[in-house]
This record gives sequence, structure tokens and C-alpha cells, in this order.
Amino acid sequence: MSGSDPRRTNRKSSRRPRYQPPLNAGTMADLLAGSRAELALNLIPEPSLLFGGKLACEDPKTGLTAYGPYSRTDATRRPIIRIGVVGPAEAIDRALRLVEQMTRPIPHAEKNDAMLHPGFPGINDQDPFQIEFVTQPVWCKALTPAQIALVECNPDFPARIKLLVNDVAKEVEALSKLDSGPDVVLIAMTAGLEAKCRVGIAAYDREQRQAQDDEDEDNMPEVVEELDEDAVEEEEIVEEKSDTTRSFRRGLKAACLQSLPTQLLWHRTLAGTKGVQDLATRAWNLSVGLMYKGLVIPWRLADVIEGSCFVGVSFFHPDDGDGSTRTSVAQAFTHRGEGFVLQGDRFTWTPSRAERSPHLDRDGAKALIKKVLDLYDDEVHSLPQRLVLHKTSRFTQDERDGFAEGLAGIGETALVTLSHRGITCLRPGRKPVLRGTAVDFGDKKGLVYTTGYIPFLRCYPGFRIPQPLEVTENWGSLSFREVAGDLLRLTKLNWNTAAFCCVDPITIAFSRRVGDILKIANTEKPARHYRYYM
Repeated sequence: MSGSDPRRTNRKSSRRPRYQPPLNAGTMADLLAGSRAELALNLIPEPSLLFGGKLACEDPKTGLTAYGPYSRTDATRRPIIRIGVVGPAEAIDRALRLVEQMTRPIPHAEKNDAMLHPGFPGINDQDPFQIEFVTQPVWCKALTPAQIALVECNPDFPARIKLLVNDVAKEVEALSKLDSGPDVVLIAMTAGLEAKCRVGIAAYDREQRQAQDDEDEDNMPEVVEELDEDAVEEEEIVEEKSDTTRSFRRGLKAACLQSLPTQLLWHRTLAGTKGVQDLATRAWNLSVGLMYKGLVIPWRLADVIEGSCFVGVSFFHPDDGDGSTRTSVAQAFTHRGEGFVLQGDRFTWTPSRAERSPHLDRDGAKALIKKVLDLYDDEVHSLPQRLVLHKTSRFTQDERDGFAEGLAGIGETALVTLSHRGITCLRPGRKPVLRGTAVDFGDKKGLVYTTGYIPFLRCYPGFRIPQPLEVTENWGSLSFREVAGDLLRLTKLNWNTAAFCCVDPITIAFSRRVGDILKIANTEKPARHYRYYM
């Protein structure tokens, strides 16, 4: 070949294959018999949830069917949730039909397991929910054909996202200013908008990857938090990455933080196209999300200690800051399950190869936890008796000292680092490890399986070998077993779904997503209630 280097060609052709020694692996029984390692294993009981009448059940769907939502017999009872809809006229009609379908019982799909995907009982003024979804024509705001055409015909993906976010956010803001407006707004999309603003993301990705290949490979990537926030539910889902220039969902949430909670419904969800959940499961998940965003409490934790506060800390890089600027975020959840988001102060952090994850200094840590305590006091009218703080990076000495100083006077505290490092355990036989299995590495650290075989469901509702969550640091007064029990409870507080549980505790499950929303919003006083971010 003209222009080729013959020496390089000869050198490649003369290379001998590397010697591979034979693999003499025995059976699993042989490996177990030959192992001298002893692990302290425990099974943490499955946490129960409280529903209507404060009656307990492990499973959200079973508990809601039998007893109704917690608010049904509580002071937080709301018999009506008012729903607005924004989108193209065609999509609005589909959304209203879906809401109407949800008022009637929906049988479970024959192809699905009846325990894992049960039928939906229907949400109306009768048992079990005793809640009506109410819509009115004045709460339905249709995008004009001209607006839709401008979005679909724009060749630039980020520009399309910006146009669509602005058009939708204006209508949501108009609904929020009505004297008697909706409690929550459905954002309904057509197939055309989905292809351009969600499915069309693939072409944009290819362009970005090509551009990235041309950049200097020695540039250090920005690393904020290591743990992936995407909770694995009962089905595989396609999740958007955390690039704020390419996510309609995050842009929409950021634009509506000061108006109304929103629920995004892509065309595939409305039409029930191939690859989405069956109608009953979609009804379950949508009803739980709308209840929570409409100020109805679907369920509460049954055995959590009163006065507990659970906090997740993460960081994001503000768009208007320089390369070394970071902002802290705290997500706080009370023992009653209310969720709040707090934005901390900006600080300077320069990543290095030894330490890429941002860390607070002593004063920053103290200031952030003081904001959390003040918010808790505002909402619960007392300080917490017990506070557990989760992070996915290690705690520096400055952070430990600052948090400890800010938490002086709180009875029980724990600063916990959580990670997924790929460590796993195999159970003899064909069944996965039980959810709730805890492996002690001493009194403070260990592994806890937040996913696995669930006796209540008689199956493992996952697709891969269960991976445990590792407690790599635990500073404070709580033992590993106490920390592990809290982690299991917090995997059941994701009101985006009616699934039995999720992989990660709610304190860290969506930390990167919340950070992205705050990054786009770029405001000093964002909405504090979690329902605006989910």
C-alpha cells in the first residue's frame, strides 16, 4: 500500500499470541468448600409502609389496593386533585383519555406476573383511593401549529429543546396565575416532538462524540459524584444523561420551579407503543406521581424513628461560574416522608488526579447542615432527634468537623459514604441473594442488598445479578445494621413509581438530576419542595 510503513506491518505480523494458561476452575461447591473466609451475614426484615387507616403492608400496590393512600384517613386528605394539561392538541386529547381510563379498573396484562404487575383498581371517589382527578377546558393549554413547526423544523437539537421548554413553561406559568387553577400539570407530547426532542437525541450524541474526539485527551473530565442516580424499577427504561443542554425534562423542571409541579408524558407513554409498560402499570406509576405532586401522601414509613431526618449531599457546577466553582445541594427527607431541596453556597474546588470529587471546607459544611436544620424546624416545628447524612464520596476531616459542629445537640447522627464498587456475593443454587441481606465488615461498614429476591413478590424483579450498596464510611453514633435498615426504608420512598422498591435510597437516587435542574434554573431561591423536581 502506498504511504504505509512496512516496518510497522512486519512488526505486527511477527507478534506471537500471548500464552494463556489453562483455567482450572472448579464448581461453585468446590470454591465454597475451599474458602476459609467467614462473613457475618444478617437478613434485615423488609420495612413496612403505612396506608389508609395507618394499616401496614410491605408492597405499595397491595397496600394501596387494600387500604387506599395514607392521606385518606389523615389530616392531609384531599378528595380532589385538579389536573391541567399542556401540549399539542392531539397530545392533550390522548392525555385526557388516559386520565379517564385511570378512573376505571384496568386488568393486569395476561403476559405479566400478577404479583409483580397487578391490575389497577381505578382512581375515583370510591374505595380504595377516594380521590377524583378533575380537569377543565380552561386548564388545557394547546401549543399552536406554528409553535410546533418551529420546534420540529429547527435543525439544531439544543435550540429545539430551548424553544419547546420556553413555549411549554409560558403556558404552565399562565395556569399558575389562575384564581382557581390546577394542582399539577401534565406535559403531553406527540410522536413528532418526541422524535425531535427525545429520540432525536441519538443524532446529537453522535455529533458530540465526534467533537469530543477532536479535543485534547489530556483534559481532566469534570467529576461531580460517582454514583449513578438512575433508580432501576421493574422495567428497563431509557434514561437521559446529565448534560443539561440536551434534556427537555430537566429544562422543563427548571423553568417551572416557581410555578407548578409537572408530569412529563411522552407519546410512547400516552399511546402505549411497543417497549413501554402495560396500561395497568403505567396507571399505577402515574397515579402515585400525581398524588404526591397533588399534596396527597400515598404512603409513609411504618417503623422509622419519629424525629428522624435523612439528608443526601451532592454538588454541581454552575453554568455561570468558572471551572473551579461548585455549589452544594442537600436533599432532606423527614420521618413523615416529606422531601425538600436546599441549595448551598458556592465554593471553589479544583479537582486533581488524587481527589476529583468536590469537598466542603469546615465552614461550608457547617453552613449547609444549619440550613437543613432550619428547614426541618420550619416544617416539623422542632429539631430532629436523629440525623443521617448520605454522600457518595468520602468525608474529609474538614467536612466531618464542620458537620459535627453544626449537628451539636442532635442526639444520634451518622455521616455515611455509599458506593457501588462491584463487590457481590453469590448464593448457592439458582436464586438471587435476598433483598435485605447485610454483610458486616465490622460494627460500622459492610454491604447491604437493596435489590434481590423478594419473598413478598415471589421473584427477583430485576434483569442483572443484584449488586449490593456498600457502606464505605460511617462516622457517628449509628451501627452498620442501623444504617443498613435506614437504607432499605429509603428505597421505598420514590414516588415516581409504585414499584416495590428501587436500587438506591431516595437521598442519593436522583442527586445528579436535581443538581442539573438547579444548574439550569440558576436562581438563588429555588423551590424547596421535592415534588417540583421529580
